[in-house]
Amino acid sequence: MSQTVKTFCRNCSALCAMEIDVDEGRMVRARPDGTASPYGAYLCPKGLSSIDFHNGAEGRLLQSLARGPDGALAPVASEMAIEAIGAKLKALVDEHGPRSVAVYHGTGAYRCVLGGLMERAFVAALGTPNFFSTMTIDQSAKWVTMARLGTMASGKNALRDCDVALLAGGNPLVTHQGAPFAVAESGAPARGFEAARARGCKLILVDPRRTETARFADLLIQPLPGHDAEIFAAIAHILLRDETYDAAFVGKWCNGLEALRETLAPFTPELAAKRADVPVEQIELAAKWLGEGRRVCAGSGTGPSFSAHSNTADHMIEVVNALCGGYRREGDRVRNPGTLRTRPAYEMAVAPSRSFEHEPKCLSEDVGPLLGELPSALIPGEIMADSPDRIRALIVFGGDPLMAMGDPALARPAFEALDLLVSLDCRMNATAGLADYVIATSQPFERHEISIPGDALYPAPFAQYTRPVVARPEGVIDDWAFFWAIARRMGVPLTFKFWNYGLNFADIPGGLDLSGPTPPDAEALCRFLAADSAVPFDELLAHPEGVRPDLPASFVQPAPADMGRLELMPADVAGELAAILREAGEPGFAFRLISRRTLHTLNGAYRNSAAARRRYPVNWAYMNPSDMAEAGLEDGDPVEIASRHGTIRTLAKGEDRLRRGVVSMTHMFGPLVSNGDPVAEGGANVGQLCSLTEVIEPINFMPRFSGIPVNIAKTVS
Repeated sequence: MSQTVKTFCRNCSALCAMEIDVDEGRMVRARPDGTASPYGAYLCPKGLSSIDFHNGAEGRLLQSLARGPDGALAPVASEMAIEAIGAKLKALVDEHGPRSVAVYHGTGAYRCVLGGLMERAFVAALGTPNFFSTMTIDQSAKWVTMARLGTMASGKNALRDCDVALLAGGNPLVTHQGAPFAVAESGAPARGFEAARARGCKLILVDPRRTETARFADLLIQPLPGHDAEIFAAIAHILLRDETYDAAFVGKWCNGLEALRETLAPFTPELAAKRADVPVEQIELAAKWLGEGRRVCAGSGTGPSFSAHSNTADHMIEVVNALCGGYRREGDRVRNPGTLRTRPAYEMAVAPSRSFEHEPKCLSEDVGPLLGELPSALIPGEIMADSPDRIRALIVFGGDPLMAMGDPALARPAFEALDLLVSLDCRMNATAGLADYVIATSQPFERHEISIPGDALYPAPFAQYTRPVVARPEGVIDDWAFFWAIARRMGVPLTFKFWNYGLNFADIPGGLDLSGPTPPDAEALCRFLAADSAVPFDELLAHPEGVRPDLPASFVQPAPADMGRLELMPADVAGELAAILREAGEPGFAFRLISRRTLHTLNGAYRNSAAARRRYPVNWAYMNPSDMAEAGLEDGDPVEIASRHGTIRTLAKGEDRLRRGVVSMTHMFGPLVSNGDPVAEGGANVGQLCSLTEVIEPINFMPRFSGIPVNIAKTVS
């Protein structure tokens, strides 16, 4: 029997609507569905290849695994694995307390709404502070900035409302994600940039690489990596020097203007231009356009958050945005107030929380949480801490932290020291290879799902609910069912709630009590989540293509009386900028290695899809052709790349999009530790060039994943 089923992609928070042809219970083809989607008919290559992924392109797990007495993983029924895991966790908690248990939430878990919320319910009920995720590996500098600068509750100006927009270190045409941080529209980003250009919006990009997005740029600044802090300090310097900043906004909502002036006085455009090796005229022009703009937005992608001084750089990017008043104001149109949860917007500043200074703090470092999470880079230290409260059990949900956090020489022994390591995933990865139990979980098209992750990110109000497109195989379970079953085995009472970032789980009113003996119904859970939706759940059921509700026009409301203020220049940020001024650079390395996204992969996923393997048999070391010629290299030549912390081998490939002195590679390729044959191993792990103990950021302990000083030499294959 053949049929076509309407559903939506769950690779990223764009959540593009799609149609899938199903033949005899097997998915055979995917296409975009523009019936109701605010993006129109659009689906990126990852969405198109998700069928291959589902059907086993990366060796899908069809049954759970348990490590036996011989040290090998062998098949086990999921029910038996859950019974053993629950018993072990209960024993650890009874003896050592709830802090002995930690949970890591990976990329594969972010669009699993029921699994993510059940995971949160489990962690809250257990009472452990040990929640980690990819958010503190990827762009946690943004969380640090919110904690030190504060944020405007009204949100930044949307791209479609801007006349000047600046994006640093992001490539939305490849990532297909933009808001709320990067300057782009999620889903069909090229269309958003084309429309912005047609309206006369000027786009400024700052990136060492002339990215795919750069074709829309009116000004492209290509600096040496690692100098974003100086560049944006200089732009802020110019705005203050020329008095072109938004004085009315700053006067109303910001503290620290004079401290900012004093701190930025040495950060002249000439200094930034010299350090970043870019024309000073480009920095001046960027500041001129930003100062002249009526509606401005400045933001960043992963690049600055991966590089040196990432916290300081992100703070200065957001200071530039604040100086330009780059936020929605009272009376401004809110194009999408949300559908499943419609929320009013207020023009008000949320004062910095500095939550990282508060309890509960880590054992290995004197630091507390950011938006309720502890730094993932500290997981090894929290496992190995000389403390009775150290982590003894780690549950990994849809991720590969061992590969993602870098420095496997330090991280792997820590993971091996755990009393219990559990991986919930649909495929094997480096972390699962060390796990005591690998729970084979369902894939997106086998789950009930509702479009909560994209609710406020769509460019217009939209919501979609999907039932499973195909049945899950007999040997796998849903992620949410694992957490429910573990809690029941441990005797931990669960309350299911509509949680989101910034909310304290205990403070969320209401919730579903799931402490009974019968597993909840997945569709009933989604119905509960849609209880306050502007579109009734039954209407979502009747329209599997999604619903674009005709909501009343929404506008930013005036601030309530108890207003906060943004802190432009906290003392610790001033200290970081002073330290940057004193730096003498890192001599002895000819290149800086930067990270890059690829169109056909998503972090660790899709690396072995047919489309990805055709294009990326290895993760190439992309270099400027002039640099290659000078080094006597040709495309495909084997090279050794050495940092202060490690060495990897891969193949060189020319790319004229890169400025000279920069090499570019993708993370999450190859095995955890390479034997030096990138072709046989499918790549090399860039994480081997990184350190979890040196050149790390304060507060979030973010390693340097990009802008890594390296040398490159041709090797004999």
